[in-house]
Amino acid sequence: MIKEKKINVVIADDHPIVVNGVKAILSNQDRFDLVGLAYSNEDLTQMLPTTKADVLLLDLNMHGKDIHKVINSLKEKYPRLKIIAYTSYNSTDLVKAILAQGVNGYLLKDTHPEEIFEAIDCVIRGEVYIGKKIKMSKRHLSSRVKDEMFFEDDFQKKLRLSRREQEILVLITQGFTSQNIGNELFISKHTVETHRKNILRKLNVNSSAELVKFAVLQGLV
Repeated sequence: MIKEKKINVVIADDHPIVVNGVKAILSNQDRFDLVGLAYSNEDLTQMLPTTKADVLLLDLNMHGKDIHKVINSLKEKYPRLKIIAYTSYNSTDLVKAILAQGVNGYLLKDTHPEEIFEAIDCVIRGEVYIGKKIKMSKRHLSSRVKDEMFFEDDFQKKLRLSRREQEILVLITQGFTSQNIGNELFISKHTVETHRKNILRKLNVNSSAELVKFAVLQGLV
């Protein structure tokens, strides 16, 4: 039997209580290997080159106004690193801004431990995770999708998604799996996968992360 590869996780937060809490949560799961604790940006800068981290739980407040520069730097230096914003800020505008930078997930600090596991698993699959407690609910997001919607020049106006494709795109931004999307929309997983491929083709992108960025820039979320 092939042993499942552990997911290497780094926590970056300047609050020891928070760090120790997440450390305790992850330590109870054999699937995760906590390979680094960073209490400052300096700690993180020194640590990442040697940890082989798969996922970074990043406290947005630790970096203050420089958080956007920090994220850009991390994405440039470690393109394969999955970054989950781990914060107490429940702000739709901030969620949009952070996801537009290519961050893979957004999780609130008062979330249930099981959701931390869910978020990590989600981003490792190449999907984007948005915490269940984020103000804008999945239902509200879905209701914002219009019957017909032309997208702006950045992604060519002539590319128009069908209503169903738009619904699926919104659910993808919420971290839904193909099976969950199928359950939500009462269609088969295979049908969802077909729609997903068509969306990727029409928008000329290659990943769920790029789909989320597109949706954010176009005001779908």
